[in-house]
This record gives sequence, C-alpha cells and structure tokens, in this order.
Amino acid sequence: MTHGFKLIKEEYIKDVDSNIKIFEHEQSGARLMAMENDDNNKVFGIGFRTPPNNSTGVAHILEHSVLNGSRKFKTREPFMDLLKSSLQTFLNAMTFSDKTIYPVASRNDKDFHNLMDVYLDAVFFPRVKTKKEIFLQEGWHYEINSKEEDIKYKGVVYNEMKGAYSSPDAIMYYEFAKGLFPDSIYGNESGGNPYNIPELSYEEFLDFYNKFYHPVNSYIFLYGKMDLEEQLKFINDEYLSNFNKIELDSSIKLQKEFEKPRQLKTEYSIASEEDPKNKDILIYGVRSGKKSNILEAYTNEILRSVLFSNDGSPLKLALLKEGIGEDIDDLSTDGLELGLGITAINTSTDKVEEFTKIIEEELKKVIDKGIDKEQLEAALNKMEYNLRENGNFPTKGIIYFISSLDTWLYDEDPTIQFKYEDVLKELRENIKTDYYEKFVETNILNNKNKVIISLKATPGLNAKKDVEVAKKLKEYKESLSEEELNNLIEENKALVEFQNREDSQEEKDTIPSLKLSDIDSNVLEIPSIEEKKDNYTILYHPLFTGKINYIDLVFDLEFIKEEEIKYLALLCDLLTMVDTKKYPYTDLDTRIFLDTGGINITASSIYNFRKEGGYFKKLMVSSKATVDKTEKMFDLIEEIIFNSKFDNIKRIREILQIIKLKFESDIVENGHQYGINLTNSYYSQQGKYNENLNGITYYDFIVDLEKNLEDKFDSLQEELKAISGKVFNSNNMIFNITTDEEEKDKLIELSENLISKLSQEKLEKHDLVFTLEKKNEGIMTSSNVNYVIKSYNLKEIGYEYNGSHVVLSNIISSSYLYNNIRAQGGAYGTGMGVNNSGNIFFYSYRDPNIKNTIDVYNKTGEFLRNLELDSTELTQFIIGSVTKFDPPATNPTKGKVALTMYISGQTSDDLRKNLEEAINTNLDELKEFAKDIDYAMEKNYMATIGNTEQIKENKELFEEIRQLKK
Repeated sequence: MTHGFKLIKEEYIKDVDSNIKIFEHEQSGARLMAMENDDNNKVFGIGFRTPPNNSTGVAHILEHSVLNGSRKFKTREPFMDLLKSSLQTFLNAMTFSDKTIYPVASRNDKDFHNLMDVYLDAVFFPRVKTKKEIFLQEGWHYEINSKEEDIKYKGVVYNEMKGAYSSPDAIMYYEFAKGLFPDSIYGNESGGNPYNIPELSYEEFLDFYNKFYHPVNSYIFLYGKMDLEEQLKFINDEYLSNFNKIELDSSIKLQKEFEKPRQLKTEYSIASEEDPKNKDILIYGVRSGKKSNILEAYTNEILRSVLFSNDGSPLKLALLKEGIGEDIDDLSTDGLELGLGITAINTSTDKVEEFTKIIEEELKKVIDKGIDKEQLEAALNKMEYNLRENGNFPTKGIIYFISSLDTWLYDEDPTIQFKYEDVLKELRENIKTDYYEKFVETNILNNKNKVIISLKATPGLNAKKDVEVAKKLKEYKESLSEEELNNLIEENKALVEFQNREDSQEEKDTIPSLKLSDIDSNVLEIPSIEEKKDNYTILYHPLFTGKINYIDLVFDLEFIKEEEIKYLALLCDLLTMVDTKKYPYTDLDTRIFLDTGGINITASSIYNFRKEGGYFKKLMVSSKATVDKTEKMFDLIEEIIFNSKFDNIKRIREILQIIKLKFESDIVENGHQYGINLTNSYYSQQGKYNENLNGITYYDFIVDLEKNLEDKFDSLQEELKAISGKVFNSNNMIFNITTDEEEKDKLIELSENLISKLSQEKLEKHDLVFTLEKKNEGIMTSSNVNYVIKSYNLKEIGYEYNGSHVVLSNIISSSYLYNNIRAQGGAYGTGMGVNNSGNIFFYSYRDPNIKNTIDVYNKTGEFLRNLELDSTELTQFIIGSVTKFDPPATNPTKGKVALTMYISGQTSDDLRKNLEEAINTNLDELKEFAKDIDYAMEKNYMATIGNTEQIKENKELFEEIRQLKK
C-alpha cells in the first residue's frame, strides 16, 4: 500500500519503453495507471465514464464548465489563467461519445504539479455546482437585454455545435452512429445537437455531474520522468482522501441485436441557393466488433482501408465505376462497439438499392476470390507506422492516455493497447490464411446488425429550422408574465456582470504561478550539417529515428509564373493519385504503403527572414521508410515524379471531385484559416501566392475546371506536363535527411542516383508581381456560424518584429478577445497574431456574430492603451509565451523545422534574441503598439466566411458578398 493506493499490476513493456504500474485507491475506488520512463514531457490526465442518455450535450457542457473556477482556485476562469501563464506543452479537455478526459503536460516539474492541482480541484470541486452563470455562459441561455428585444439562444457549446452541425461530415457521422446504435448511448450526440442543447436544464446538468464525477468512476493517468511516490501522496492527501467508495453504475449497455438490417431515410441542410441535384449521401454500415478486443479493433482498421478507403479498394472502385457518387469514403465510430461503414457522397437517394447491391456483390467476390495480400500488407504497414510514431505527436503521453481508455474504460487491461507488436505479428500471419475473408463474411456481409441510410440534401433546411426556433422563442417570450420577463432580463444582466467582473487580488493569488527563474531560457536547437554539391545542397540532421529514414526533396520554384500557380497546386494534388508508367493508380497507393510510410508532395511559400517582403517558393517531396525499404522508397519517388500520366480524363475528374468536396467541408469547418489566407492576399505578395496555391481562389479554379473538363482537358495535360518538366530540376535543390548517423552515407548514395536523372536546365527566374486589390468580402456558405477575419501588414509603417509581440498576442488573445468574443459573444474560439513578415491578424471561430466581433477588433488599440498590469501579472503572460521558442517536437519534426529555418534564413540566434525580447517585455513598449493596431484596423481589410442570412443582414460591412462556388 502506497499512500492509499494498492498496486494491482506492474510490468515493463518494451513497445512503449515504459514501466507500467496499475493501482486502485482503496478508500475512493479511483483507478490509476503510471507509465514510468525518461520522457521529461510529463503528462497527467483524469477521465470519467460519462454515458449520455440524450443529445443535450450535458457531458460536453460539463467539460467546459468545470474549468471555470473551483474550491481552491477562485478566479473566473483558472483554465485561461493557466493557458496564458503556464509552461504547459498540452492543456485541454475533450468529450468523447462515452468519456470525458482532462489531460495536461509540462516539462517543468513545478508547472506540472500546478497543472495537476488545478485540474483535480476542477473536476472534484467545481464552482459551477453553485454558480449557474458558468452553465449559462458555457452551455446555453436565453439572451435578452431589454423587453423590446427578441429572445435568442446563446452559449459557447451551443455555437460550437451549431458550427459542427453545419458540416455534412458531422451530420453523416451522427446519422451513422444513430442508425447503428438506436437503443444505445452511442445513438446520442455527446457533444450536443444544437437543436437539443436548449432542452438541458441546470438541475439535470448538476445531476449528471453528481452521478459521474466521483473518484470511483475515474481513470487517473501519469506519464514520464517523475517521483511517482510524491505524486501518489499528493493525489491521495489533497483529493482522494476526501471521498469514500460508493456504488455507481456507469456501465455501458450493448446495443440489442437487430432482427434484420435497418433502412433509414433522413435529410441534411445545404445552402438555400444550392441545387440539390446529386448532393445526397448514402451510407452502408455494420456493427463489427468490440473496441476492447484489440485484434478485432485492428482488423476493422485494416479492412476499412483495404475495402473502403484507399484508391485500390474494390468497393470504392466498383461504386465509382458505376457513377454512385463523386467520392467514396469510409466511416467508423468511437466507443465500446465498433461501427464500420462506407459512404457515397454527392449522389442520389434514388441509387440506394444499386449502392447496396454493388457493395454486397463486391463483398461476395472478396470472400470467394480472396483479398489482395499486398493490400493487406500495405494497410498493416500503415497502421504500424502510426503506432510507432504516435502520429508524430510530440507529447506521447497524451496519445497513450487516450489509447489506454480503449480497453480500460470497459474494465479490460489498459496495458493491452501498448503490446501491439504481438498483435501485429498475429495480423501478419493471418494474411496467409482466410482470416480476413472470414471476418468480412461474418462481420460485414452476413451481419444483420446493419444499416443503410439515405441522406437527402435539402436547400435551406437549417435556415428553416432556425425560423422554427425563432418562432418557438417568440411564443416563449409571449408566454412569460411581466415578472418572468423581468427576471430573465435580470438573469442576463447578472451573467454580463459575472463576465465583466474583474478578479480580485485575493482571487488572483489563488492561482499557482511560476517565476522567471523557473523557466529554462532554451530555444529550439537542431543539429544540421550542410554539404554543398555542384548545383544542390545536402542538409543532414543526425537524430535518433528508430531505424526509419526521413527525407525531403526540396525543389526551387522561382521560375513560376502567375498563370502557372494553380496548375502547380493541382500537380501536387494529382501526383500519387494518377497512373504511372509502371503502376495503375489502383496499385500505386498499395505500393506506396508497402514500401514507405507515405509520400507527400506539397508546394508552399517560406518567408525570407533576410529580405523585407521576400519569400521563397518551394515544392517538397517528403517520405519515410524503414532502413530495409529505403531503396524502394527512392524507386517509387523516381517513378512518381518522372512517369506520372495525366491522360485519363475519368480519373482526373474523380480527383477533381474529391479535391472539391474536401475543400467544401474544410471551408465550413475551418473557415478562419481560409479567411486569413484571403485577407492576406489583399495586401501581400506572399499572401496572394498562397491564396492561388491553396485558398478559396484555388478552390474556385477546381470547381470551374471540373465543370469544364471536357473542353479544357487537352490544355490541362499540356500545362501539367510542362510544369512537371520544369519543377523536377536539380538546380538549387535541397536534399534534407533526418536519420541515425549510420544511415547517412547510404541515403546520400541513393539520392545521387535520383538527382542525376533530374533536369539540369538553367531556368530563368521570374519575379512574380501580383496586382493587389483592397477587398472586404463576405463569402456565404451553408454554415450556421461565422469566421470573421481582419488583418493587414505593418511593414509600410516601419514595423520590426520583436519577441515581446508573442507576449502581446497572448495578452490580447487570452484576455481581451477571449472575454469579449468567446465568453460574452458566444464564439467557440478567437485569437490575434503578429508574425515576422509584419502581418497582424484577428480571427474568430464558430462565431454567432459578425458586426459585434469586428467592433471588438477595432477597439483593441483602446484596450491596449488602457491596459494595467502589475509586474507579477506581466510576468505570468511572459512565462505563458516562452514555450513558443522551444516547443516539444519529435525528431522527424525537428528535421522539418530545421529545413524551414535553413531556407528562410532564420537561425537559433534569431530565436534567442526574440526569446530575450519576450522575457524583457515592457508594458509601456507594448502600449506603443496600440497605434499600429489602430492603423491596421482603420485599413479595414477583412473577410467573413459563414452564414448566408447573417452576411446578407450585414451586407453594408462588405464591398462584395458572394456565394461559395459549388
């Protein structure tokens, strides 16, 4: 027994290089797992099983709310106080379909302890239990400030989910889960359906908290290099010793067996002006096993890739061949029971029978003739890379915490997830047998737990629903007595007062803080060895990579002309997806993942640190392979860049449709990124280049090209061949290597063979000079929310980047914008940044407002001039900013960062200088920046991407409003 914890199991697991201990806290019943190793990027997490019994989003709203003050930490928002003042390398909370988790990470021992303390106090003693305003702010409330106003719904989670439900992808996933699990918690939307969220009462919210947020229902996780006994003592003494074990049933019931497959029909919203023809969605899905069975879970992943999603997948090819949809994709669910599905996008519900027939005929062929062994091997290799690299995520403990819950949450051994070598070996052996075919027969084809869903595209459906909501709210207002209406107005006033109230000094003093002496003044330093060749450069980073070689071939694009940029971007999208001389595209995807961890081809621009307004245009071919497959990796790259064919109009059309659909979804879900790109293009040469390369301008080009492909196909082929012939040129090329020392010479030798085959023609440099045009655009989409952007470049008034501006961005984003746009405005996110190029930008994310948000941006200078911070408060903002100069990074990522720094001319000395400036931030100097912000805001370069009706209502703000092309 150690501080109330009984050791249940201890085991060293080689696959994750950790000694794992599993404990139970005897008094409270809490479970705890510790992964001891030498990683100084320490992780703490606590999670709860939180099965929702409806779609009001109660678990999600709780996740937001508990971080808004607690027993020990009395400020209004301790989470934000930590975000702006901690050395954290990860700080977040997440709601899943059946669990809610609160993970944090830090490399600093004192900071790690502070984060753990705040999170434990938040989940076990949250202020929201007695402060209803927190629920109203984070969840939902009736907004009305005077008797004359209409009532509206408002709340952070409410608007977050309005944004999420603007995406067809989210609707598709929700209907898929609901169809497979009609009687289970997995048929509910744990995040909250925006049309159900207002059904949640504060009392029901508290009942949910009181039921599930007890240590007996908790899963506590520790990872990294730490004094474990010290952590256990703290967790016991400060928290778990306050609780006794209770009987608590949070068990998750399995979905009842279906008597026969289900056929469902429903609808989803598209823009009011959009033509619904061939915009429907079809889904075929099955319940295919349990997540807690790691063999079943991995088998599902492999078959999802082999049968449904990769370019050579038999079902995908058959459906595309028969014209069932513009794109075919896969679906899966997260939870105790696995859902596996395939979907046809941009199709007609009239084709549902044909869709089902083709799928089941192809499944029979797969069972009778066998699954392609190489495709299985490629899918297994892809999975193995993901498991070994943890998605290249630097804070590994976070990934381990989440993956452990795939079994732990369901009362199975959490360490099973870390013993993947044995499972991979078994899955590899199974390729030689009929294991996969039998799985397909039993778990997919002959599975009666099946659903076929038709999703009809309905123009303006969300707008119609919003009219119904407005009508319901009008009726609700009319039903209120004068006293009830006054009470509602007073409740709103109390909420605004709560949001505007400054924390007292006594409350601020409860937040644990660091001193400047606690921080390591390190910057990112990456070993780089430069070797100049005749007309190219080798850049080598000797870093441990576990017998995987990482390479980048970086080609110079200074020859590119304006009219060629979009074709260059399309070339990058097409390569690896079209036929080559040696491989049809149906085999190429398999070959890539048989021999490599993937091949990515991207064009980008990199800011020139040594020339004002300058930037470098580059195309990068990136790949990775195990040491035994490295030669094959180079052979594949050679085949792709020299021998790709652009003569298959049917395949080119399919790819254009896939690109178009991905853009449409991404613009609705991540409109702030596109808005920043767009506004940059109004005033910046580099911004205009980027907008042509990967912004809405490129998307418009794709839409037009797909519509007119027959007429433009001959000229398109010529453009692609011409650009391809110029791009792959060894002049000014960089070969970037990140690997172990002993692999370097072999890689250089292989690269020399490839480079010798590249063109050496000296291409004339072309100085791109775009015509820039001031614009204020409103881009109307099917979204229920908005992304509001304002930006400008300050170089014309003599701006010089200073490290203290990282601190400034922290202050403005986490205080002024957060309070006004998120807490009070109800947007899901907001921020401000200023970068080395002189660009300053403001953005909001899933925002219910437009004009109010712009008004907040415009008053930022005034906020800054009136800002009062004492030395302690300023120090906290400084500390919360310095990790940006030395972020955690995996070794492969370090190799990429070093490459970018090399091209741009930025050095570690530059970072060191900026860090020093940040540490020495002076409030008076920051206030001087107010006039620069005023200047940028007065220029009024802005874009809003979002809700059609709201953009029309605010049309006076814009010089142009237009519908996103379809």
